[in-house]
Formats: sequence, C-alpha cells, structure tokens
Amino acid sequence: MNPPTSAQAPAQAPATAVHQAHDLAHPDHLHLRLHSDPSEVAALQPNLQDLCTQAGLDAMDAFKLTTAIVEALNNCIEHAYGGQAEKPIELQWTRSAKAIVVAINDEGQALPARALDPATPAATDAECGRGWQIIHEWTHAVSYHRKDKQNVLILTYNLS
Repeated sequence: MNPPTSAQAPAQAPATAVHQAHDLAHPDHLHLRLHSDPSEVAALQPNLQDLCTQAGLDAMDAFKLTTAIVEALNNCIEHAYGGQAEKPIELQWTRSAKAIVVAINDEGQALPARALDPATPAATDAECGRGWQIIHEWTHAVSYHRKDKQNVLILTYNLS
C-alpha cells in the first residue's frame, strides 16, 4: 500500500456504504455498516482517507490511520469471520478536539489475547501478523473487549 498522492481519485464506495458516505461531509461522527467483503473495504479506503484529511490530518498521518483502520477491517473478515462473506461489520468514527476514535464491531470469533500484545511483532518474512503491528504502531491506543457476543475494537488517534 502506497501513501496517497493528490492525483489519486477516490474510488466509489460500495452500494451498502454509498448512502452512508454522504455523512463524510460531517466528519465529527459517522456510523457505517459493511459486509465482510474485502471489495467493500477496498472501495471504502479512499473515503476513509478523505475523512482523515477532513479531520485535519496531514497526508502521511491520514495514510497511517486509514491503513490501521483497513487492517482492522480486513482482520474482521479474515480472522473473526474466517473469510465468510456477507457478515456484518460496523464502523463508528468520532472526532473530538483531542482525538479520533474508531470503533469496529463484528459478530465473529473472539480476538486471541496475543493479538493485543505489540511486544511480539511478526517476523519480517511472516505471511500474516504484520497488520496488528501496523495497527499498534500507527494509532495511539488500541483496546478490545467482547460485548453481547460481539468483538469491539477501539482505535484512538490523538490529535494533539
């Protein structure tokens, strides 16, 4: 994944998120419902990038936060749902004067405890596991809990 350039045009969001994407004009709060489909995440990525920019992040910080969010969404698909399509994922974005908080909910398998440990990074030649490292390194706080048989992953990106 490369950092964004001003020449890149945003891709169209999937039909399930297109109507919701109109709320991107109001970047303080957003609630999106997605399916566990990698193409939906890929189509949403440039819109997340725009949302980060609207929130005041420079291009590199917007790229980092967007990448962390996309990694988390892809982990829901691959690990929580085992690649099953059409499973629900919810993303809630909240921006305050101090931070951007992104909560991602899914109904899949619980997150293994070791995933939250940034002290055990993946090997550079590992096939998987680097996503969690990116999530931890490119956000300021990561928390996880189960609530009502749902995974709730919260990513916090400090603005000051």
